[in-house]
Amino acid sequence: PMPMVFGALKRLDLLQTRPELKAKLWEIVEDLQSGLKKEGFDIGVTQSPVTPVYMHGEVPEATNLVLDLRENYGIFCSIVVYPVIPKGQILLRLIPTAVHTHEDVERTIKAFAACREKLAAGKYVGEAVVQPM
Repeated sequence: PMPMVFGALKRLDLLQTRPELKAKLWEIVEDLQSGLKKEGFDIGVTQSPVTPVYMHGEVPEATNLVLDLRENYGIFCSIVVYPVIPKGQILLRLIPTAVHTHEDVERTIKAFAACREKLAAGKYVGEAVVQPM
């Protein structure tokens, strides 16, 4: 538990001594969320840096999509599927930080657009998206 306490204290210290980090975080969040909406992604309603992206597909497709994002595009996001959300839905969660750049956001939106096309084309059904080394 001690490292958690130190981590929390460090975060509080940064909030108090480096307000520019909070401003930068919200700049990146706004860039990401508005960019995703502009590209037609459903991000629901969020007032947090945690950015949901809703898509349609089954669990195996969602798994392949998130692997594709991570392994082939270098983008990490968490995934939520049935039974937490209704069958046929995929919820991806992005968590931008103050150290991300506008270029990172641009790359993320392009990667999500490419993966959405693959999902719509059925590329994630039963197909390995990560090639063995």
